[in-house]
This record gives sequence, C-alpha cells and structure tokens, in this order.
Amino acid sequence: MSLRTWRRRLRLFKAIELMGGGMDVTRTAMTLGYGSTSAFVYAFRREMGAAPQAYMRGRPVGGGG
Repeated sequence: MSLRTWRRRLRLFKAIELMGGGMDVTRTAMTLGYGSTSAFVYAFRREMGAAPQAYMRGRPVGGGG
C-alpha cells in the first residue's frame, strides 16, 4: 500500500469516527481538509463502497463486532 493510499484511508476512518460522534458530512469534510463536500463524498464512496450517510446508516450502533 502506498503512503498516499494509507493517508487517504486514515482520513476516511477518522471521518467515520467523527460522523459516528454526530458530526454532519459537510463539517466532517471541512475538518479533514477536503476542498468541498462533494470531493469528500466521492473519496468516501470510492474507498468504502457507499456514500457517507448510507454507510453510517448501515453500521451497527457501538461499532459491533
């Protein structure tokens, strides 16, 4: 895995943490340094296979496991 890929994934896992804590998608995108909400949604969907809100709706409460 390249450093670029590793950094992108780390940012997206941080996004999951922030949104899991109640932060909205736009604020999460800006907090993580994305230039726009759409750029964040595109990166998230590409890496995680679903848009951020759809992904968060599908996650078990408490992280499950």
